[in-house]
Amino acid sequence: METIISVIALLVVSFIGLYMLIKNQIDNNSNKTQEQMELKLNAFVESFKLTSAENMAKQLKESKDDKDKMTETLTNLTKELEKIKGTNDQVLTFANQMKTLEKILGNQKQRGILGEIQLENLLANVLPPELFEMQYSFNNNEIVDAIIKVGEYIIPIDAKFSLDNYNKMIETEEIDNEKINALEKKFKSDIKSRIDETSKYIRPNEGTVDYAYMFIPADGLYQDLLNNKVGALKINQRDLVSYAYQKKVMIVSPMSLFPMLQVTNKALNNMKVEESISEIQMNIEKLGNHLKAYVSYHEKLGNSLGAVVNHYNNSSKEFKKIDKDVTKLSSGDTEIGITSDTLERPLVEE
Repeated sequence: METIISVIALLVVSFIGLYMLIKNQIDNNSNKTQEQMELKLNAFVESFKLTSAENMAKQLKESKDDKDKMTETLTNLTKELEKIKGTNDQVLTFANQMKTLEKILGNQKQRGILGEIQLENLLANVLPPELFEMQYSFNNNEIVDAIIKVGEYIIPIDAKFSLDNYNKMIETEEIDNEKINALEKKFKSDIKSRIDETSKYIRPNEGTVDYAYMFIPADGLYQDLLNNKVGALKINQRDLVSYAYQKKVMIVSPMSLFPMLQVTNKALNNMKVEESISEIQMNIEKLGNHLKAYVSYHEKLGNSLGAVVNHYNNSSKEFKKIDKDVTKLSSGDTEIGITSDTLERPLVEE
């Protein structure tokens, strides 16, 4: 029993000693840990301060860069908006011009003026000013839109812009043959009327050639006439071509008139060259005649000079004889001393 109590007491004392030892170690470790934690905390605080300052500076720089980019973006956006505004203004201007053109084309008189302007521009771009004339007046005061001067003759050109019935044929969706035929008849009637108006300017007694040009300012209409088709409708243009041929009228458009004018201009230039060559030949013949006359007079002058030289030499010989006679008469005491050179007769080449 005592042994057991002794063992228990020993265990209690050992436990108490172990507790105190562990407590002392814990206290020592706690102090060290606290110091380490304070060091780490201070280091963390310093690192946090440094990192925060760097991050703040970086964020401020990024914020400034973002602001600059935003400013640049807004500037570019403003420029693009200004361009769009300028484009819109151009579109509006173009739309207004199209409305004006539509009004012009909607009025027959204004269409005629537009055709005359187009004709004048075409003539001015190909021919020199002296080879054409706008608004040419005939003896009865009738005026044709333009003439081309070809030597002693003139070619009348009249601009015709008949669109009313042509536009109806372009826009029609009719499938009724009777209505289609009625539209075709009206269209052909318009063209024939324009052919008649052009043919009245063919006046050979006033210096025109025996044909005239009917200028259609719209190439589309001209091509439709050639292709026997207007819009979705087919037309028989043979009678129109035959009618124009009978009236001695040539139907032309800007595309077809341009090469004709170039050929005309080339032919007129060739005529000028031929006239210049003829004039040069005439002047050469005159020069030849003058040279022949000069040679004749030159030969006559040479012959006359030859006769004068002969007379001079003969006179000199006789004069020398006088000197000899005087010497004889004076028994040699007196000598006049006449000397005279003999001239050579000029040579006249044959």
